[in-house]
Amino acid sequence: MAQTAYYSGKHAQESLSYTPYVCVTPRNLLALFKQPKFYVALAIAIPCGVIGGGLKYVIKTYYDADNDPLQGLINTNEVYNTLSFLVVFLAAFRLGAAYTKFWSGADYVYNIIGDFFDSASDLVSFNRGAAASAQEVDDFQQLIIRLFSLLNSLIFAELEAGSDRIQNGASQDNGNAALPQSYDFELIDIGGISDEHMDKLISSPNKVELVYSWLQMIIVDGCHQKLFSVPPPVLTQAMSDLGKAVVRFHEAQKITEVPFPFPYMMALQLLLTTHWWITPIVMQRFTELWYWAFLFSFGTQFSLWFMLGLAMELDQPFQHTRNSVDMRYLQRLLNHRLLTITDTFKSPSPHLKKPFKVNLERNVDDHAGKALLDIVSTKSA
Repeated sequence: MAQTAYYSGKHAQESLSYTPYVCVTPRNLLALFKQPKFYVALAIAIPCGVIGGGLKYVIKTYYDADNDPLQGLINTNEVYNTLSFLVVFLAAFRLGAAYTKFWSGADYVYNIIGDFFDSASDLVSFNRGAAASAQEVDDFQQLIIRLFSLLNSLIFAELEAGSDRIQNGASQDNGNAALPQSYDFELIDIGGISDEHMDKLISSPNKVELVYSWLQMIIVDGCHQKLFSVPPPVLTQAMSDLGKAVVRFHEAQKITEVPFPFPYMMALQLLLTTHWWITPIVMQRFTELWYWAFLFSFGTQFSLWFMLGLAMELDQPFQHTRNSVDMRYLQRLLNHRLLTITDTFKSPSPHLKKPFKVNLERNVDDHAGKALLDIVSTKSA
C-alpha cells in the first residue's frame, strides 16, 4: 500500500468526465472508442450486418422476385416486432437494474467517507480541554487519523474484490496480480503504525472488521485515559458515525456479491441470440439496396449489445472501469479532509475582531453586509 497522502482538485480521474452541456463532443467520442464494450458490440454487430447485406446482394443479383429462396420464411413482421419488443423490454430492465446499482454504490461510498470524516472530526474536537497531557492527545490523534485512512482503503478494496475477496486474500503469496487495485491507494503514513499490528492485519481474513475493532478499542481506552473533555453520552456520537460507515459498507457488499438473477440473464441472452439470427433476414426485406440492409442489421445489433455491455459494467461500480465510481479520488479526498482536522486542532478557534458590531445585518440587496466574494476578492487583490 502507498504511504503518502496526496490530494489535488484537478486529480486524474479513473472514470469518465462528461461535458456538462454537450455530451457529443470529440473528447467524449474518443473516450467511447477506448471502452472494451464498444469493440465487443462491434464484433457482434458486424457479422450480422455482413449477413444482412450479403443476403440482399445475393438475392438481388442471382435471383428474381419469383425465385426468392427466403420467400415465405417470414411472411409477417409481427413475429419480429414481438421478439424485438421482448428483447428491448428485458434489455431496458437489465440496464435499469444496473443503473440503480451504480447510483446505490455511489451513495454508499460517498456516505462512508462522510461518516468517517464526521467521526474523526468529533473525536479530535472532543480532545479540546482534555485532562490528559498534550503529548497523549497528539499521539491519539495521529493514530486515529492513520487508522481512518487505512480503514477506508480496506473497505474500498473489499468492495472492489466483491465475492472473490477470500480467494484474493488466499492467493497473495502468488504475487500482486490477485490484489485489488485499492491496495495501491494513498494512505496517511501507514508506516507509523506498529509492525506487529500491521503483520496481524496482513494475515487477517477480515481486515475491515479488525481495523474497525481497533478504532473502537482506542476510543474506549481514550475515554479511560481522560483524552476527551465531553461526557460519554456525547462521545457516542463519534462511535455512532463510525458504526454507520461500517454498516453502509456491509450494505454495499450486496451490490458486488449478489448477481443479476440468472433466469432473467438467460432469457435475455437467448432472446438476443435469436434476434441476432432473425434480424438479417427481416432487414434485407425492408430495402432494395444491400448497404442499407447492412446498416439496418448492424445498427440494431450494435445498439442492443452495447447497452447490454454498459449494463454489465454499471453492475460493478467499484471495479475501476471508465464507468465506475472514482474511488481513488475519494480516498485522496478523505486523506485531505483528515489532515485538515489535525491542522485545525492545532490552530486557535475563530474569534470576533474588536470592535465588532453588536447588531447583526443580513446580506441584503443594498449590500449592507459583505458577501464572501467581497472578502475573497479583497484577500486575493
